[in-house]
Amino acid sequence: MSKKKKKKSQFQHRDKTVKQYLISLAGTRCMCCGRDVGSEITWHHLKPRYAGGQDTLANASLLCSNCHTHIHKYQWGTEEYMRLTKMILEKRLEYTGYLAVFNSFSFD
Repeated sequence: MSKKKKKKSQFQHRDKTVKQYLISLAGTRCMCCGRDVGSEITWHHLKPRYAGGQDTLANASLLCSNCHTHIHKYQWGTEEYMRLTKMILEKRLEYTGYLAVFNSFSFD
């Protein structure tokens, strides 16, 4: 019997220290809907990795699984994706105490 190796996605690796630091600043509230989901909080790249987004604090946000699934129904650059991203940016600033690093996100 041969064992099949799981193919890892090229987008799977994330810097967990960035996520933990963001949680230490913002807690485990979803940066979209505001619901506190505890350990179920997920990392979301504001600018997706497929569009050139990096694993950086400036590009990081925390979402519940429902909001994370919802935003990924849309492609980067579409009107709805950008509307949701702007909403997330506003909550991220509010939740993190308006730290300067969070003003450095660019839609470019």
